Amino acid sequence: MKLIPALVPVCALLLPCALSAETFEGKVSMKMTSQGSKEGSQSVDMSIKEGFMRMDMNASKGMGAVIMDFKNQQMIILMPQQRMYMTRPMAQPGAAQRPDSAPTPPHADIQDTGVKETILGYVCTKYVMTNANGTAEMWLTDQLGAFGGLFHGGGPGQRPQAPEAWESALKGKNFFPMRVVSNSKGKEFRLEVTSVEKTRLPDSVFAAPDGWRLLDIGSMMGGAMPGGFPGARPSDGSN
Repeated sequence: MKLIPALVPVCALLLPCALSAETFEGKVSMKMTSQGSKEGSQSVDMSIKEGFMRMDMNASKGMGAVIMDFKNQQMIILMPQQRMYMTRPMAQPGAAQRPDSAPTPPHADIQDTGVKETILGYVCTKYVMTNANGTAEMWLTDQLGAFGGLFHGGGPGQRPQAPEAWESALKGKNFFPMRVVSNSKGKEFRLEVTSVEKTRLPDSVFAAPDGWRLLDIGSMMGGAMPGGFPGARPSDGSN
């Protein structure tokens, strides 16, 4: 599995599901490593509030953030280095797949092992998922709401990758992964939550900062956003 690309604007796919954030408001930090990845390990900070989720991503090549506004069904992509942002509608469950969308992962079987482990104070149950590509061990808690998924955008002009089967298996379920060890097609991927902080979050966390410019993506195609953003024209900020 390819890790989140360093440049967030080329990340176009998020597994859509409504967050059950009523039971949790705060920040969750995690670390991801993928065998053979040129980017090494990456850290992700998730800010969660009812109706919203924000993902701040840090990698060796840069950083960026994406805000999921489930109330308005839109995604806000932040580009800190350029002090710009752009918006995209969220994909709707059951919508017809576009030619540039990622393919559907193969069917997976999931087994509840009954094994319990407490991670960072949260009781988790170990599940094992198997499919044609490999296996995944997942330690899941029901105390942090539903997991929104990871980003799988391709580079400029490339199609987004398919989500891993373990991500699709969590879609629409009130589970959050505290640890995942996946072996798919002979490559290992690890996700580990490193901290959980319950705290009240201001609405400003889930909006583009004042003074940032809205990037005009009217000339871009949806999905993988071919060509990336270099050819786009920054707007004057009006909608």
